[in-house]
Amino acid sequence: MLNCIKMDLYRMFRMKSFYMIWIILAAATIFTTSMSVIDYNMLKEEAQSSTQTVQQESASQEEPVNLGMDVTIPTQPGEQVTLYDLSYASLHGKLIALFMVIFAVLFSSSDVSSGYVKNIGGQMKNRGNLVLSKAVTLFVYTILTMAFYLVIQAIAQAACFHELQIGAVRDFAAYTGTQTLLHYALLLICMAVTVIIRNNVFSMTFGILFCMNVMVILYSAVDKVAAKLGIQDFVLLRYTVTGRMALLDMAPSAKACGEALAVAIVLGAAVTILSSQIFRKRDI
Repeated sequence: MLNCIKMDLYRMFRMKSFYMIWIILAAATIFTTSMSVIDYNMLKEEAQSSTQTVQQESASQEEPVNLGMDVTIPTQPGEQVTLYDLSYASLHGKLIALFMVIFAVLFSSSDVSSGYVKNIGGQMKNRGNLVLSKAVTLFVYTILTMAFYLVIQAIAQAACFHELQIGAVRDFAAYTGTQTLLHYALLLICMAVTVIIRNNVFSMTFGILFCMNVMVILYSAVDKVAAKLGIQDFVLLRYTVTGRMALLDMAPSAKACGEALAVAIVLGAAVTILSSQIFRKRDI
């Protein structure tokens, strides 16, 4: 098992897509930060020239989850833009998740196309360990990518806003830590779909649809069915990884973080075990 993890880590760092996605992620971070400067300045001008002081809803309130991807900082006019604000916008909007999902699918399928699985799988007593090894490698990837993003975001903030303010450190740490686990769970789901379906196009589309909140349509349909069956106040979105990403606010309570982590752990473990068992019994 340890040798499998070492080989998967080596394979990950040797993939060109690993570095290409990081480069594109850095460019996207700089671009969204520069756009945030424009939006923030426009809000300040509107606030100064209008008697209406409230331009947008408070970020602490639970907002509806809409289709598409929206990277908007929650900073009110006159307030200081912090690293937390910018990070919240990208994590809440699933911009980072989009890039991570693409790599997860490419990584999970690359060993099949290269013949690595056939060479190694035949020598292992339990081929399911190959899936577990991928899961461990994707955890390392998640941590590295989150750290890389935060560094780039800090640099972009200093360059675009000409200052670097972190924000509420405790809330920032709790929010980022919880989102990291949720992002990892999403990668495990995409890995499982890739392993089970063995179709890159479908798996990639599946992951992108998750990040674009398209699945909200399905969740709403399930909620309506549940209501007709007499199940009151049932919201499927609360029991999904992407739903918890969107519903987690900037001042997360211990309860909110605990519920989000529970969803991430349960769903992540379930799809990993399922894909491992299916891969173990499948002919390669």
